[in-house]
Amino acid sequence: MLMDVGSVVNQGLIGMQKSQSSMLQSAQQIAQAGTTQRDNPQANDVAEPLINIKVQSQLFDSSAKVVKAADEAIGTLLDVRA
Repeated sequence: MLMDVGSVVNQGLIGMQKSQSSMLQSAQQIAQAGTTQRDNPQANDVAEPLINIKVQSQLFDSSAKVVKAADEAIGTLLDVRA
């Protein structure tokens, strides 16, 4: 059982890392939008990266809740064994 909870923690952390990476990429796209060529309006569009940041923020929060729940489960298991 403890091994399963450890796996859940690991998956939650992986989800948080992926979300963080995606948010960083979107932030870079937004930063570059102001410096791109004026003849390429698609490169100046920040709507999609902004939406992605919001989505990834929610995914990050969800993954953090998974990690917190697994941490609480580990605490409960240790209390039961004590």
